[in-house]
Amino acid sequence: MQSLVFARECAGYRCVDSFNWLGDVSVKFSRLITVLAAAFMAASSFSLAADGAQPWHFTYQIGGVDLDSDRDTEDGDVWQGLGFGYFFNNNFSLDFEYDEFDGDFRGFDTAVPGATFDSWEFRSYSLMGRYFFGDRAFRPFVLGGLSATDHRSVLDEGTDLSLNVGVGLHGQLAKHFSVRAQGLLRYDQDGSSIQDRSNFKDFIYSLGISYDFGGRTPRAEPAAAAPPPPPRPAAPPNPDLDGDGVPNERDKCPNTRPGAVVDLDGCEVEAVIDLKGVYFDFDKATLRPEGIAVLNDAAALLKTNERVVVEVAGHTDSVGSEPYNQALSERRANTVKDYLTSQGVTATRLTARGYGEVQPVATNDTDAGRQLNRRVELIVLDR
Repeated sequence: MQSLVFARECAGYRCVDSFNWLGDVSVKFSRLITVLAAAFMAASSFSLAADGAQPWHFTYQIGGVDLDSDRDTEDGDVWQGLGFGYFFNNNFSLDFEYDEFDGDFRGFDTAVPGATFDSWEFRSYSLMGRYFFGDRAFRPFVLGGLSATDHRSVLDEGTDLSLNVGVGLHGQLAKHFSVRAQGLLRYDQDGSSIQDRSNFKDFIYSLGISYDFGGRTPRAEPAAAAPPPPPRPAAPPNPDLDGDGVPNERDKCPNTRPGAVVDLDGCEVEAVIDLKGVYFDFDKATLRPEGIAVLNDAAALLKTNERVVVEVAGHTDSVGSEPYNQALSERRANTVKDYLTSQGVTATRLTARGYGEVQPVATNDTDAGRQLNRRVELIVLDR
């Protein structure tokens, strides 16, 4: 622990006008920063972030502090901090953060007669881990981490190891912006500033805003990456009795009238072809393997009915803002359109349109219902 280096002496006692760092700041502090930096860089090599996610973020936080009453310090100025972090998956992030706070020392002139330095200053360098619950736009989290906390007062100065625990709420406002509110309890292992005290407990409450970025642009998986469909049984001598392009073993309507447009089950449709199985993960526009198998059948059906013109309609669940969901539904529609054209369907027969969250087919109050609403349909425009 360091002692203050006073700038001058006055009238037989020491006055604090400024302080200077000693050559060796603190062995404990320098080792902590080295360990934290190495851990952060090593963990980054094990990224689990998926296509379309924005795992990196810069954060600014502002709030206040309820200082431990044993510090004899008023709460003073606002608390503020900066952070840089990374989401390793949908539920866990790691952030390197800096924060600072200045409190007003009560009775500083009594503790050190003639002193002019009346603040208790704090500067902390932290590694914080946060675990988030659920996959909604607003979700709670718990946090924990370690800090190297520099302190300076009329009594002394030094660097201490601090432990942080807390809870909070994270909200996704738009594609690149999110907010979080949190309460943090910091155990400061400062055993020298005030006699008979080995640590202090300070409570920090704050509101932060983050700029989210990074990740790869969502894209349709190439057909070669999908697992091959299971082998079908040998076709009978006449595999398509009604000539609608759907093999008999899958044809639920074997007596369709000649020239009718049918869905993937071989039944005549008037307007919408339901692509059962073409669903999307939360906040994603990437095709899943089971969806690619369904789209392969849809492409074959469209190539059989060459006069049919369709609209590829994309939909989302209700999590997130309406403008963001509208854009997400358009990306999903274009993903399916691009895949169908890659399978030989003429592009002029396809248009893509997003409907956002306004046409749900199931409740948005359950995970299962929201999954059904994250879908794409084919709407027959002409035939």
